[in-house]
Amino acid sequence: MQHHHTFSLRSLVGIAMLGTALVMLSGFQMQSGKDHISLQPIKASGRAGDTLTVTGTLKIDKFWHTYGTREVVNSEGLGPLPTTFSMEHKQVKMLGMPRFTKGLHTHYDSVWATKVDEVSGKAEYQFKIVLHPGLQKGAVVKTRLSVDLQMCDTVSCLPPETIDVPLEVTVTENAAVLPADSAGAPEFGDTAGAIAQPATDTGRAGSTDGVSVNEEIEQQKSGGLLNFFFYAMGVGFLALFTPCVFPMIPITVSFFTKRHEKSKGSSKGFSDSIVFGLGIISTFTAVGIITSIIFGGAAIQNMAASPLLNIAFGALFLALAFNLFGAYEIQVPVGIMNKLNKKATGNSTASVWVMGFVFSLTSFTCTVPFIGTLLLSAANADSADAYIYPAVGTLGFATAFAIPFAILSLFPALLVRLPRAGGWMNNLKVIMGFLEIAAAVKFFSNADLAAAWGVIPREVFLSIWAGVGLLTTLYILGVFEMKLDTKVEKVGAWRATLATVFASLTFWFAAGMMGSELGSFVEALLPPENYKELMDKANGVASAGIVPELKDEKNGREEGHTWIDNLDSARVRARRENKPIFIDFTGFTCTNCRLMEKYVFSKAVVSDRFEKFILVQLYTDRREEPYISNQKILAGYGTIANPLYVLLKPDGSFIAKSGYLPKYQADPATFAEFLDQALGGAQASL
Repeated sequence: MQHHHTFSLRSLVGIAMLGTALVMLSGFQMQSGKDHISLQPIKASGRAGDTLTVTGTLKIDKFWHTYGTREVVNSEGLGPLPTTFSMEHKQVKMLGMPRFTKGLHTHYDSVWATKVDEVSGKAEYQFKIVLHPGLQKGAVVKTRLSVDLQMCDTVSCLPPETIDVPLEVTVTENAAVLPADSAGAPEFGDTAGAIAQPATDTGRAGSTDGVSVNEEIEQQKSGGLLNFFFYAMGVGFLALFTPCVFPMIPITVSFFTKRHEKSKGSSKGFSDSIVFGLGIISTFTAVGIITSIIFGGAAIQNMAASPLLNIAFGALFLALAFNLFGAYEIQVPVGIMNKLNKKATGNSTASVWVMGFVFSLTSFTCTVPFIGTLLLSAANADSADAYIYPAVGTLGFATAFAIPFAILSLFPALLVRLPRAGGWMNNLKVIMGFLEIAAAVKFFSNADLAAAWGVIPREVFLSIWAGVGLLTTLYILGVFEMKLDTKVEKVGAWRATLATVFASLTFWFAAGMMGSELGSFVEALLPPENYKELMDKANGVASAGIVPELKDEKNGREEGHTWIDNLDSARVRARRENKPIFIDFTGFTCTNCRLMEKYVFSKAVVSDRFEKFILVQLYTDRREEPYISNQKILAGYGTIANPLYVLLKPDGSFIAKSGYLPKYQADPATFAEFLDQALGGAQASL
């Protein structure tokens, strides 16, 4: 009996110890990141087919945190686990990776030995979704946003886990435009589409080198306002090298030269340069933001491609040219000046600001890819942050853009202090006037391409430039004179050198009329070589309402690749032939598009790969169908900038996308590598 009693006691002790261990183990396993973070359900509403900006909120317990969406690694390749988001639904698609707009703090972490992005306290995150255009008014779509994160306290981290956030979207209106068979609509379910994009970083890994402007902007925004401001400044400095900006140099010099001549040596140069710079900055910041908020992110893109606006700019450049020739004096109308400044005259400070305003408007044609894409975040804004970033971005961009020209406006103040050397200053103005005429031709050409008038083909364009070059050469040599000139007594070394330069340009442009290649910079400014085909296509669509297939024999398509400009037709063919789809979003007035077509698409390393694709070309810069629908497809990728290149699988699912990158032109093999993402590694041996 004693033995039995002992056995029972030991058994009870063992059971008690085992129970205690199980309770402790159970308590340990119950520790979860979900216990320290709460993510609120999300509700949104919008029109079918629209892109919506959605805001989610979360709250993290005190002393706990998770990490931002940006992947951060130290010198050893180690770093915290970034937070990722994903969503799968047939009627709602997420664009890109959400970003934290509140509660994100960047600081140096001694554990990781690098700066990290931590999310703590009350936080907000934003992301974009696209609604299926076939959804009906009143429909309610319920889905879940999956958040993969890792919760950490000040000592340790819990294992990564996934938290589902309920998302409910109410459809307020039917789609504004619903093409037949949903052509041009996003990819939803088994309907092949153009804008379905991976919601996690896995999709980004395949296209790191081909990151688009919009993706780069989103990455910079995640670093905070100051980081984004300096990024925008960097892009502003790059924009100084675009073709639309160079013609403003003689205009700026001429305006301030005449202003300083009238002031008779008064020291207003520095204050004028400040006002001029502020005119540029305020115009970019105010006009850009207001236009985007009222009309949407694509408004400036449409404005830049407007035939009437391009004609107006061309006429303005011609007027400025004849002003430089001395034919008349340009002054701001007194009525307008009185409103700007009660004491205003042609010499007032307000006139300097107006000059900065005009400068900004004329440069929009070339700066639209950055400005327009940046302002997309304001088009569907649901919070104040969505307006702050566009404002800060345009401010940074305009500040960098204005600095060199504000300095340049000081240059005439130095010139007027130099000893007078005859009429050399007027000679310089006249030469600049001829350059303004050449610039005006480019704007008239843009209008011709956008409206499909067919009056300024490549040969006509170059003949005008050659004529301008010839007249400039003869003027420099003193063959004829302008109104305010003094007679040229002899042709010195400087005149002879300058005349030789313009004579060489004249012969160069004349050779281009005969078919010679003129170099990438000039070729990008000219009408495309397939000008006639483009005009026929545009006029055919406008008159007959049809969408034909394109088969270009020039401009990088010597092999006669068939380009389809109907996405729905391309999807059908892709399924039938089991080929991936290559989409070329382009524009009639797109400079970088011409560069890619002439110097990248034509190379064998790229052209051979095109044989493996169903090729689609969608023009987006005319305000009629099908171009309006094409622009909506483009905007679905989070950008309005041309060109954009998109790769889709034969079933229509997204692979990768890329904007224009200078390295593609420098080495077409890098663009071939981008294409290989759809073809597989075997294509690398082509």
